[in-house]
Amino acid sequence: MDPRENHSDEATLDGIMYPGFTDYRPLSERDALIIEMYDEGLSTYEIAEALEINRHTISKVLKENEVETRTIADYHKLKHDDIIELFKQGKSKHEIAKDLGLTYYTVRKVLEDKGLILNKKDRETMSIARYVQMKNKGYDNESVASFLNISRKQLNKLIRNCGVNVTAVRHKTCEIENLSDIILSRLKGMKIVNISLKYKIDLVLLRQVLYDFGLSKAM
Repeated sequence: MDPRENHSDEATLDGIMYPGFTDYRPLSERDALIIEMYDEGLSTYEIAEALEINRHTISKVLKENEVETRTIADYHKLKHDDIIELFKQGKSKHEIAKDLGLTYYTVRKVLEDKGLILNKKDRETMSIARYVQMKNKGYDNESVASFLNISRKQLNKLIRNCGVNVTAVRHKTCEIENLSDIILSRLKGMKIVNISLKYKIDLVLLRQVLYDFGLSKAM
């Protein structure tokens, strides 16, 4: 039998059960509030700020009452739904991070994992597509770098390390007006046949271009 069953009356104070198995004592109003706030998902930092108590005091109360504490990763997971909801409301990643007290990196990683924004590799692929498209329209590297919000040095490094034969792709896409839209559609999972129909591009040429970008199997 669970030893807590023998002490149910003694272990309850205003509806709050003290979590110890053998040594029961009433919770103070402050400690009960701390535990309640923590169970609702607030961090020790947030509780300390709200109650104007030292954070180490919060941790001590939780430990003494055998409350299983969360890691930073667990705490962040509690806010994943909030991140997604705020993003769908149109808030920027920086705004979401500030509103939820998270780092910009955490917000971006959650949105990437949920497929709501492109990951780093896909963002680089898009940058190369925009580079090719702008070069085909006559823009110089300085203008492209400015548009991509990176330096000339960063642009050159991106081109070197992207794994795309930029010269070959430029030759194949010189007549394609909306290359970046095409690449984005593929990154979002659109089927190649549907892309061909939507943008009125020859299917064979499209497969070649997507293969050059690493977005299609060899023909």
